[in-house]
This record gives sequence, C-alpha cells and structure tokens, in this order.
Amino acid sequence: MSFEINARTELLGLLGHPVAHSVSPALQNSLAEACGLNQRYLAFDIADEEALEDAVWGGHAMGVRGFNVTVPYKKAVMEYLEEIDPIAKKIGAVNTLKWEENGWHGYNTDMPGLLRALAYDGVEIQGKNVVLIGAGGAANAALCAALEGGASKILILNRTVSRAEELAEHFNKEYPFIPIRCIGLSEDYVSYMKESGKEWIALQTTSVGMHPDVNGLPVAGEAFYGLLSVGYDIIFNPEETAFMKQVKSHGGRAFNGLRMLLFQGIRSYEIWNEVSITDTVARDILVKMEAALRR
Repeated sequence: MSFEINARTELLGLLGHPVAHSVSPALQNSLAEACGLNQRYLAFDIADEEALEDAVWGGHAMGVRGFNVTVPYKKAVMEYLEEIDPIAKKIGAVNTLKWEENGWHGYNTDMPGLLRALAYDGVEIQGKNVVLIGAGGAANAALCAALEGGASKILILNRTVSRAEELAEHFNKEYPFIPIRCIGLSEDYVSYMKESGKEWIALQTTSVGMHPDVNGLPVAGEAFYGLLSVGYDIIFNPEETAFMKQVKSHGGRAFNGLRMLLFQGIRSYEIWNEVSITDTVARDILVKMEAALRR
C-alpha cells in the first residue's frame, strides 16, 4: 500500500551530517507502507551543530512525529531532551526522538537492534564469551548488548588499551557481575581467550574493512579466528567483509551489519507509532535493502 502526500501526511526525519547516502528513508518509508500509515520520512542534513537546536525545536513546531539522529549529533542532541530512556543513558547516546506531551524523549535503538539482529540469525549471547573489537562510538551499544544479553565474560580488543578501559569502567558500574577484560591488539590476547575453554562470539565495531578499503582486517592472526564460533560485523558494505571471510574460513558463522541497521530502524518506528513489526515484515524489507545495496 502507498499513499500520496497530502495534508494528513505525518512527517518523520533524520538529523545528521552527512546524510545523502543514508538508507533510513527507504527503510522507514517501507515500514510506513507495510503498516498502512500515511507517513513520510526525510533526511535533513544539519551541517552546523549550532543549527541542531533549531532543527529539533523547528521539527516540533512543524508537527514532526519523531526523528532519528545520526553522527555527529547522538550526544549533542541529549541537551534538548525532557526525558532519556535508561538504556540510552547507559550508552550515553541517543538516536531516536519522540515528541510527548512534556517534550522530546530520547532513546537508543542500536542496542536492542543488535540484540534482535543476533536473535534473528539464531545467535545466543546468554552464557557465552564475547570479544568486542574496537572501543569507539559503535562499541558502546555493542558492549551494552553483550551485557544485557547475559554474556559470561567479555574481552575488549583495541589498539589503545586506555580507551577500552574507559569503556569497560563506564559499564562496570551498571553490570558489576560480568567480568570485562581489556587487552591491546599488540598484546597476547589469544592465550587469554584459549584459557576460557569456550568458543567466542566476536562483535566487530570498527570501520576497518569498510568500502573502499575492503581488504582491511581489524584483527590479524589465524589463531584468533580459529577461536570464534560467530563473527558479527557492523559493516554492511561490502556485503561480505574480509573479517567475515576469515571467520567463515575457520568454520564459524559470520554476519554483516545490515540486520542491525534494519532492526534498529524498526525499533525506532515501533517507538514512534506504538506498533510491533513482525519478522515476516522485517524479512521482506531486508530483501529490498540487500537488493538496493547490490545495485
């Protein structure tokens, strides 16, 4: 089902910079059509952070139902929110805004999006060892997902150990009973992993291997990949990263980040409209997204 834009059309949008290549409009407009709702989603390029406040309040003045927020404003936008969801507070970033009677409410859908993507692919984190590659912005949501999912223990691998330790310290306050170890990429992390006696699930959160530098590997060494049962890469372009190829060549299952992108967007749409999107609808949209990326 599709709708003509008319006086009853509700507006949703994306705030960020740059946004020209975002797939969010295609995703969110497909969800509106699947739900039979007269809504349209547009991307707004906010090149100057000084204009962010105007965009947020101007959106409300124009009756925007909700916004997604992407880089570089996931933290800056929190200043303009009346309430922030507990998960977003833990992660320290917001990517979804919904207008309520008392003002804008902020959420982070990256974490639940990742957990639903893992469940969709049949990956169970509960009681498993998880190795997190990277300690940048994307690692916050991934670490929160591993902790919320009930990982047995977590290892953070990062070039700068101090950055990984800052990330671990932040979440240790909220999840004191799940051990988090931080090791530098130049250190002997393989020995530590072998000591656990279990296979590991890897969450790859860096940009290494993203198009156009498709041959980059975030972690070198055959021994590391031999310890992985699953490798989940947040990158979705290329469709199969060098990291994923290594995981598969050593007998593990590997997935790219397109499902995480899909399900974080779905969670935003569910928040805005108080609906529940089934896996059947999600699968149909995923097929369209995969086809679009292959063009």
